[in-house]
Amino acid sequence: MSIDKWPSEGEKIFNLSAWEPWQVYHWLPALDIECKCLLHKSLQVRIAGAAQLLQLWIVLRQVEASPGCLIAWLETCWPA
Repeated sequence: MSIDKWPSEGEKIFNLSAWEPWQVYHWLPALDIECKCLLHKSLQVRIAGAAQLLQLWIVLRQVEASPGCLIAWLETCWPA
């Protein structure tokens, strides 16, 4: 399915420009999330379900959060 076509029911295309688009762009294909990023354009991401939306959120969090914030978040994931 091409990202140039209209999304089908249940799919959503996001235009992301607030984050580092190239850094996010390199993560998403490894997660089987379709995306494209043209020079001087925002990153376009096709989300086909809740699992992909969660994966996108995690990638964006890793890109935008400070290392200290990520460490604090990871420490809450494992009980002491």
